[in-house]
Amino acid sequence: MGIGIVSTKYGKLRGEELPGKYEGITVFRSVPYAAPPVGELRFRDPREPEGWNGVLDATHASPRPMQDAGTGLEMEPWRSDFYYRGNPPMSEDCLYLSVATGAKEPGEGRPVFLWFHGGGLQSGYNSEIEFDPAELARKGVVVVSVGQRLNVFGYLALPALSSEQGGISGNYGLKDEFMALSWVKENIAFFGGDPENITLGGQSGGTAKSTALATSPKARGMVKRCINQSNLAWARNYPTLAEAEESGRLYLENLGLDPDITPEELRRIPAFRFYKLQKRPEGFGAKGGLPGSMAADGVWVASPSAVENMANYGCGIDYLSGGNLGESSLRDPGLMPGKGFRDAEDFRGFMREKLGSLYDEYGFEKLWPVTDGDVNFRSRELAARAFSGGHATRMMGGVIVNRYFGAYRAKTAPGARTFSYLFAHFPPSLPEEKGTFRDRDNLLAWHSSELWYTFGSLREGVPPVRPWTGTDFRLADQISSYWANFIASGDPNGAWLPFWPESRENFGWMYFGDAPEGHDGIDGIDRIALELMKRSGGYPAL
Repeated sequence: MGIGIVSTKYGKLRGEELPGKYEGITVFRSVPYAAPPVGELRFRDPREPEGWNGVLDATHASPRPMQDAGTGLEMEPWRSDFYYRGNPPMSEDCLYLSVATGAKEPGEGRPVFLWFHGGGLQSGYNSEIEFDPAELARKGVVVVSVGQRLNVFGYLALPALSSEQGGISGNYGLKDEFMALSWVKENIAFFGGDPENITLGGQSGGTAKSTALATSPKARGMVKRCINQSNLAWARNYPTLAEAEESGRLYLENLGLDPDITPEELRRIPAFRFYKLQKRPEGFGAKGGLPGSMAADGVWVASPSAVENMANYGCGIDYLSGGNLGESSLRDPGLMPGKGFRDAEDFRGFMREKLGSLYDEYGFEKLWPVTDGDVNFRSRELAARAFSGGHATRMMGGVIVNRYFGAYRAKTAPGARTFSYLFAHFPPSLPEEKGTFRDRDNLLAWHSSELWYTFGSLREGVPPVRPWTGTDFRLADQISSYWANFIASGDPNGAWLPFWPESRENFGWMYFGDAPEGHDGIDGIDRIALELMKRSGGYPAL
């Protein structure tokens, strides 16, 4: 039997009690944590929700935030894996969260996982099937998944809005996240959660959300730890407020609107009009495109440097982070298979040019041998390990950045724990997909595929395109247990799990192939990557 009707600060809620294996788990969906940001509240900081009388039905999915067409929701492999059931309708009225709990009564003190979905601050929603919370809830975690404003409604900054709002504008999506965190602090005990044991988490674009919140002066001391999947979001820079305002004005021009339009007029424009760009700048996040970036406003995001924000406001937080073998390549910064190599000699020539004197100095050809037959797989494996095309100018990336982050924190925040991983298990594909884009030998461990395992959300027939095997279910049980352990205590290890070394001076990490394999120490490839990081000047010195 589940927890039943829950009384919160704002009123009573009735959720859905799950059947079968998950009997005793109750999921509360579409829980309002802020007032609807519509009408006069559009492009303003979130407000506290109104209370209600009676019992609110929280068994249905909330609307997804407003978002542009042609996003990842319509692209493979995500469309067939995550969105095959269709998507909720869009609405500006989107400030809702869900809570999944296995508690039987309030005050049980269970650890809390506050989850932010991916989509690059542009798309997605908080009820996607790949982060079904039931398994983590079964393992003792209270899972809270947050919907928040995205793109223009979440991140438009303009001088006129700043003038109206005390000198700053934008970052509305981040402020939504803080409102959700505040709601959790006030209400999660009613669901059996511990408001003093909160872990933030996100994947892909969700890591921008979790990192900005974890390192914001506004949230200092409110969270214990953070899980970032497929983007550490550490050694990066935020635009200044002035830059964000300039980009916002250019965006309005590209919409065919007056860049000096008043806030009152902006609030009267129909929502879908904001996606009808007459001129679309090229490149993701291009200046003047659809807003989708937090800005360093000095209040919510203290500094343009994420490294500084981490050092000043998030250094005591435990971190677990990593990436996937298949979401990066050497030549392209995209998240899917990039431009490959003709043969082994083409690969060696490319690496010789990129590594310069380090190529012979470290004996690269012996460290990373390739053949014509395996060159494209080995090159993608190398990108995931140490050299990602996403950092083409500096030629670095991969799991080594997460491990470096741990070594850096071992010196600067010795009380905080850091764990790094590389997810390298290839989800199975259907026989008829052999030789197509969706072939597992093409996608490898594709971007976001680890979510089926970290949440333990894979099921027989869910999704229909994945013929899961015993290996998949076993690995999902192990990985979701690591996650549950970390959320509870800051240490993913457990009695029956292979040991996961901490990322400290010895650069420990976990390799998730068909089974977990812990690693300690650095090898020759790591040494080249570390030397490149040192020379780049983009990372703080150890």
